[in-house]
Amino acid sequence: MPRVKRLRRSVLLALAALAPRRTARFLGRRYLTSGAHVAPGQMAGAGPADLLPLDADGGILRYSAGTGAGRPEKRILLVHGHDGHVRQFARPIRALRQAGVGVDALVLPGHLAPDRTICSMRNIVEGIKAAVTKHGPYDGIVAHCVSANATLFALAEGLPCDRAAFISAPLDLKGLIRLGGTQYGLRGRCLDLFVQEVSRLGAPYAVETPWRPLAAGCRIPLLALHARHDYAAPAAEVEALAKVAPDARVKVFEQGDHNTILNMSIAATALVAFLAD
Repeated sequence: MPRVKRLRRSVLLALAALAPRRTARFLGRRYLTSGAHVAPGQMAGAGPADLLPLDADGGILRYSAGTGAGRPEKRILLVHGHDGHVRQFARPIRALRQAGVGVDALVLPGHLAPDRTICSMRNIVEGIKAAVTKHGPYDGIVAHCVSANATLFALAEGLPCDRAAFISAPLDLKGLIRLGGTQYGLRGRCLDLFVQEVSRLGAPYAVETPWRPLAAGCRIPLLALHARHDYAAPAAEVEALAKVAPDARVKVFEQGDHNTILNMSIAATALVAFLAD
């Protein structure tokens, strides 16, 4: 670890011991603030896209179906994860367009411009609902990472959608947030306060909310694509989804990880088969 980084870590740990609540509040906001932002020109690999307005902090990148024949028969909403980027989805977007499916890629609050703003669970849920209201309806939703949890919240509130696909879904949201806190070096009381702060900023969608009741009440077809060695989300949690949700299929790949699964052709093929059916 470089000397400057070691010094910063030492200062942080000292602050966590002396002022755990203040440190947790600072890091909770930092954790939910993305350093990534989207520029439409960066998506040349997936084809041209139109930027549609959504709200002050988010937007939609609209990719037409590859057939070019009028309105596509199907259109799906794609939702990247927190601190994610639409360009991660170049392969699945190309595959869907080639199958005649149009894609609206939701750019979450705090990810559309270099301005650093918070993107909490509440922001993601509200962004999904706003996209469906203003630019839907959609034939399906594809959600990566915590946006899968947000989709479950939105579906439980009656979000209209025919089917949904989750990629690298960290269904144990509290476990994921605790992992993020440990990566800052937090432990003990400060780590607990950090999780509470992230949950507070995302209210009313608490990180402690059990995912199983949400999935059990889901009446649409679900597909979960996951890498066995996903460092952020245990595969065992996702495998249980097939036993909990009434109409869910789970595919766990032995290759790839939390993010590289997005560039795997086998995952894109499974996604297209599910959404273009």
